[in-house]
Amino acid sequence: MKSRISSFLRIFVSLGLLGLLFWLMRDDISGIGKTLFRAKPWHLVIGLVLLLINVFILAYRMKIIFEGENIRMGFWESTQLTYIGYFFNNFMPTAVGGDIVKAHYASLMNRKKVQSFASVLMDRFIGLYSFLIVAAVALVVDRGRLGISAVTPLVLSLLALGLAGFAVVTNTRIAGWVETALSKLKMLSLGEKIHAVYKIVHDYRNRTDVVGRSLAASIIGQAVYFIVVYLFFGSLGYNVSIGNIFLIMPIVTFISMLPSIGGLGVREGATMAFFAPLVGKEIAFAGSLLLLFGLFFLSFIGGAIYLWWALSGVVKTGEIKEEDPFAEAL
Repeated sequence: MKSRISSFLRIFVSLGLLGLLFWLMRDDISGIGKTLFRAKPWHLVIGLVLLLINVFILAYRMKIIFEGENIRMGFWESTQLTYIGYFFNNFMPTAVGGDIVKAHYASLMNRKKVQSFASVLMDRFIGLYSFLIVAAVALVVDRGRLGISAVTPLVLSLLALGLAGFAVVTNTRIAGWVETALSKLKMLSLGEKIHAVYKIVHDYRNRTDVVGRSLAASIIGQAVYFIVVYLFFGSLGYNVSIGNIFLIMPIVTFISMLPSIGGLGVREGATMAFFAPLVGKEIAFAGSLLLLFGLFFLSFIGGAIYLWWALSGVVKTGEIKEEDPFAEAL
């Protein structure tokens, strides 16, 4: 019952926010439609190609982290898992819900459940911290040209939260406190399971090579994604400062992690709220729809890959068949 209520609330939030956005823009829908139809096609095509490239970069990042756990993960397998993560983001809570699915199937591929979930969690941490680094640099370089008063305190708050999270993960004394607290969680052995994952993530403080390489790949990937945002707004005839995009989009990403279905509605609302002062409500909303289309484009590819898995027998009652291509990863 609690699960059904939670799912209903997430769907309600996503569809409610998206519906609210359309209702608020009801007088401008015709103009938004005309704006989208006038979008420069080559900007959109290049943007979609860069989204594909971004997936490959993020897949390489995940591959590095899995190898840091001595888990053999081919680049092709990592790429497929990344696409499938995009697909399941459409059904899972928040914009990072697909990570649960990625971790599940990765564990089936290598038979190392705890390490797989810890690696996917670390992959998400690296991604979030790369967003914070990009936002911090953009705040220093471009803050004088933005003119949105709420952005600076939000970025500083996220940086403070990120530093606190870094301390929790890396500090040995805090790790001891966490271990003591988790040992008190006896129900369903949750404390033991969470502690096993936490210990693996905590040990990454000694794996500077893995963290450094994956962080560098992540920053490059985020930069490519932000360039896609720049191209999408450019296709609508507005050249938003790339510095502003690098400053705003990390905030949009963190907001999209609020309870919803894949960040739907929350992400579009945040995009419109922060870009409207720069380009106007109509263009900001049209830009958010183009970004949504881009994510659906990646989701469609992920859905096709998952369908291929199902039809070819890669996915079979929670097992990976030995004759499947993924058996090489066992």
